Amino acid sequence: MTDNGASSIPPQTFVECGICKGNANISWFCKNCPTSLCDACATTHRATKQYKSHTIVERTYTVLRLFGPAKIAEQCEVHPEKDISSYCNKCDAPCCISCLVQDHQRHEISTIEDKYLDAEKTLNVYYKQLDTDVRPKVDEMEDQTKEDVKEVNFKVEKVINDINEFRKDFIQNFNRSCDDLITEVNQISKKTTEAFRGIEESKKMIESLKKEIEEKIERGKLDIIKYQPPKLESLFPTLKRRKKVDMSFEPSMKMLEVMKESVGEIKFKEIEREVMLRSTILRSIHVQKLHSFDSKIGVTSMTTAGNNMAWVMDYDTPTMYLYNDKGKVVRSVAVKGSEGINDLAITQSGEMIVTCEDKKVRCVSVNSKVSTMIDTAPFGCFGVCVTDKQEIVVCMHCQGDKNHVAVYSSDGRSKLREIRGRDGQGEHLITHPYRVVQNGQDLCVVNSGRNVVCVDEGDNVRWVYDGKQAELEETFNPRGICVDKYNNLFVTDGNNHSVHYIDREGGLIQVILTQEQIALRYHWGICVDVNGHVWVGNSLKNVVIAKYLK
Repeated sequence: MTDNGASSIPPQTFVECGICKGNANISWFCKNCPTSLCDACATTHRATKQYKSHTIVERTYTVLRLFGPAKIAEQCEVHPEKDISSYCNKCDAPCCISCLVQDHQRHEISTIEDKYLDAEKTLNVYYKQLDTDVRPKVDEMEDQTKEDVKEVNFKVEKVINDINEFRKDFIQNFNRSCDDLITEVNQISKKTTEAFRGIEESKKMIESLKKEIEEKIERGKLDIIKYQPPKLESLFPTLKRRKKVDMSFEPSMKMLEVMKESVGEIKFKEIEREVMLRSTILRSIHVQKLHSFDSKIGVTSMTTAGNNMAWVMDYDTPTMYLYNDKGKVVRSVAVKGSEGINDLAITQSGEMIVTCEDKKVRCVSVNSKVSTMIDTAPFGCFGVCVTDKQEIVVCMHCQGDKNHVAVYSSDGRSKLREIRGRDGQGEHLITHPYRVVQNGQDLCVVNSGRNVVCVDEGDNVRWVYDGKQAELEETFNPRGICVDKYNNLFVTDGNNHSVHYIDREGGLIQVILTQEQIALRYHWGICVDVNGHVWVGNSLKNVVIAKYLK
């Protein structure tokens, strides 16, 4: 071991560079090739366009053990005098040259090196996922459980103090009943603390698996090929998030009257805690593409309407179309006077509030009569939503530092207030409002091409999501937004061809509905129908309908 604890390279009789075959200054190792490199070849390797994505690290014993090739040859069990050279894919068995001739003629055969490299590659990915995917989520569960324990212990302490104060006022005959109640409260704390057991077991299992994988890599190719590690999902502990525990000790006058017979009851609301929603959803996410179709117009905005239907709009087109989930047009409405439609919200009475490119907010009645409600000039009006109070919320954009979100009365005649997203330092964070949705009593605003800002009823910023949690390849470019029945948010990301699924506190649950999953690029408009199916569209007139939970 070196002074800093890193494993040193064991003595070797001869080490050569994998490129120039020299043996001077062999200090580097390419994980992708994999091969040792001298200083000069490492510099060339990094600069070559073909190998720019390769990972070159210092050549240590740990690196060689995890990424270097295993033993070159192993003996055949059937013919011990022969080295294994091939692998029969049909029989799923290693073979020497004699085995091939005797038992595996006309079978699909791979070289043992190819089979080993495939297995090693898969196992290395799995090994890394233990640290990158599994361990962080387990740690997050641990942090959440710590908060539960802290909260419950605080309430337990208060209840116990109340009980002790109450007990002082009564004779010793009632002490046993009070002690029983204290025991019951303490059991609540004990059950909460037990949540750590599953987390500790998962952490031990992670370390055990990592050690087991390291041993397999050291032992040889066959051990790696035959090794079937458990599924990553099985490593997550099963935890239950508890609801807020409302515990109080309030003796009533009637209770005091019957104290000769009983100390009465300390009434707790039923102590149930909902299943930890974030963890449950994470384990339930399973994207399944249900249907896709081409719309008549680009899909820069979408709004769900009734069962299995959604409105489609485009800022370049004054006509909007209502599609069913089979891709058929059910209805169309031409908004006369508008150059294009930016967004749509539907009121409780079925009227449609439409923001248009000509800086007008219009109302479309149930019989398709169009009337102008609000003139937003000099601001452009973009995203719109209708709150549970039937207030109309409009994104006012394109006027620089004056941009804001405006809240109007249900008839559009009165501007009630402006939303600009004030943070703790008094700065306004809503600078480029493009889309808006209500989530509970909060408003979640998409700042065009920047982030998502959540504000409370007092215009105070609750959280900001900027996509950094997702470790994106391209710049986060939020466009569309909607809310599901769990009060979690979908935000389309046009640059990364995906949707960010965010919880109600602004934490990333998972990036889903990617190009690889649903074969869609440049995600833009989005909505969720009553069946929990997600509709996603783009400006290229493509629409995909998909499930996201099992």
